[in-house]
Amino acid sequence: MNTRTVTSTLAAALLLSLTACSSEAGPKPPASTTTTPAPSTTTDTEAAAQACSDAVYAAVQAAGTGSDDFPKPAECASISDSDYLDTVFAVLQQSNKEGRDALKEAAEDAASAATPSP
Repeated sequence: MNTRTVTSTLAAALLLSLTACSSEAGPKPPASTTTTPAPSTTTDTEAAAQACSDAVYAAVQAAGTGSDDFPKPAECASISDSDYLDTVFAVLQQSNKEGRDALKEAAEDAASAATPSP
C-alpha cells in the first residue's frame, strides 16, 4: 500500500466522520435536561488520547520513510477506531509539516551558503 492510498483513506475517513457528526437527523433533547460529564472522565479520555498520540508519533518516527503500515499501539486500545484514525491522520500531517519545514530550512541554508558575499 503506498502513501497516497493511506493518506487518501485517512482523509476519507476523517471527512466521513465529520459529516456524520454534523447531521441533525435525530430529535434534539429538551433544554432542561443537560448533563455534564464528570471531570475525571474527560481528563482520563484526554490523557488516553494524548498517550495514544505520543505512541503513534513515536511509531511514525521509528518507521521512517517507506512504511505504510502502523500497528495500533497498546496505548490506543481504549479509543475508538475512528478516533485512532483521526489521531494517525493528525500525526502524519504534523510529521509531514516538520519534514517540509526542515527541507525548506536546509534549502535556505544551502542558498545562502552558495551566494557569494560582496
